[in-house]
Amino acid sequence: MRPIRRQSFVSASATVSTPKHETDPKKRVVITGMGLISVFGEIDVRVESALLIDASKFPIRFGDQIYGFISKGYINEKNERRLDDYLKYCIVTGKNALKSENLGLGKLNMVLY
Repeated sequence: MRPIRRQSFVSASATVSTPKHETDPKKRVVITGMGLISVFGEIDVRVESALLIDASKFPIRFGDQIYGFISKGYINEKNERRLDDYLKYCIVTGKNALKSENLGLGKLNMVLY
C-alpha cells in the first residue's frame, strides 16, 4: 500500500507595502559607538589593524571560536549561566559601543524618555 501524498500550497501576497519612514525623532536609531568581539579579541588597536588586512587574496574563508571570552562585569552570574554565547556577545558589544561614546544608561534613558 502506497502512502497518501498530500499537496501543500504556499502562497505569498504580492501586495506587501514598504515600511514607512519614521518621522518621530525619538524612534530613530543613530549608531555612534563601536563594539566588537572577534577571534582577535575586543576592539583595540590590534584588532583594528588585524581587520584592515585584505583577505580577498586568500582562497579559503573560515570562522573560528572565540576563546577566553569573559563577560564578567557586563552580565550578572544568573544570566551568565542561562544565556547562549551569541547573546552574551551582543550584550557585551552593545555595552562597549555605549562606553566608547561615553553614553551610560543614565544618558541613554534621558534621550529615550
